[in-house]
Amino acid sequence: MSRGPDASFGARVKELRTRAGLSQQNLAATVKRSVSWVSQVERGEHEITSVLVLQQLAAALAVPAGEFVAMVLGEGEEDVRDRPYVEVLRLALAGHPVPEALVGEPMPSMAAGGDLASLEAETARAWAAVHGSKYQQLGPLLAKLIPRLERATRTLAAEDRPRAFELLADVYQVASAMLMKVGDQGAGWIAADRAIGTGERCGDRHLALAGQYRMAHTLAGTDERVLALHVLRQAVRGASAVQQSDDPGLISLVGACALLLAVLEAREGDRKSAEGHLRIARSLARRLGEDRDDYGTEFGPTNVAVHAVAVAVELGNASDAIALAGEVQIARLSPERQARYLVDVARAHAQRRDLAAAVKALEQAESIAPEEVHELGLVRALVGDLEHFAGRRRVPGLKPIRQRLTHN
Repeated sequence: MSRGPDASFGARVKELRTRAGLSQQNLAATVKRSVSWVSQVERGEHEITSVLVLQQLAAALAVPAGEFVAMVLGEGEEDVRDRPYVEVLRLALAGHPVPEALVGEPMPSMAAGGDLASLEAETARAWAAVHGSKYQQLGPLLAKLIPRLERATRTLAAEDRPRAFELLADVYQVASAMLMKVGDQGAGWIAADRAIGTGERCGDRHLALAGQYRMAHTLAGTDERVLALHVLRQAVRGASAVQQSDDPGLISLVGACALLLAVLEAREGDRKSAEGHLRIARSLARRLGEDRDDYGTEFGPTNVAVHAVAVAVELGNASDAIALAGEVQIARLSPERQARYLVDVARAHAQRRDLAAAVKALEQAESIAPEEVHELGLVRALVGDLEHFAGRRRVPGLKPIRQRLTHN
């Protein structure tokens, strides 16, 4: 059963529900959602980005889960692997990071100082590339940097190895972030797990927590969202004690976990918990007092404001999201974060059927970070919804966006 060329996902759900003889109340009870949620989905006013939720819907409506996943999330994993800049990173993560160590082959020792300075500069380049959504240059960079750092943790002078471990954990976090963005959650999970392990190897709780944060990000895009929620709730459990801390790195990590948790809870329709964790993040941001980028979190008052918009969108409160967006100044954030925020703004406009405003927000996001926009499966779903809402009506800029998504 394939979707018609002009049908939206919501229309398809309604068609299948009606064919199965189910009421909206029946379907809502089966997938453990509200009737309002089902109604919003069918009207194209609520976007689903969770594979788990799509699988639940597919099971309730007796269709292959792959159909819904392909309709909403776009290209599948095999398409991801066809991209050289993704595949080269996947290969770097496959197997043992230093294969010569397994067979006892000697590794050349690395000189102190100079080698470490070079590795620090390359790691900084990697963070800049992921924040700038420069994935085509980032994949090859990480593929070379990961084995270099793995060797450094084994061969540098003892006094330099702790710093090498820190850099290696950072690089695995960058790899996890990139792989999650391009839709390869399996490899992203491996990178996040290695980030946690590296933090533990050097006894740094901050690095381990940072790895957990990346792990949760990766799990959030799979059918293991329950695990993502568990990981994040563990991290946020001690937030009250952290609010008394003077450690900006710890505050940023716990605050970033609270923000991601709020978005995921909103996506699950849990308004109370989402708003509660948003308040925790806001309190931690006030404690921090400024926008920072410890461990690549970009945590601070601005990012809290950006996530407040995302939470409102996930809850289906488009008017609130647009009102909140009017107060956000995003210039301090990375191109990646700015573009993702503008996609949320576009989603809010789409929920209100303001197609021109939605297209304008997407165009602005593209101008800031085109690779970020073109890699997001939810952008493809959003553009499909906009096309459905437009019908035969011409919306300036919409067709060119579709063409750019198709050819990138």
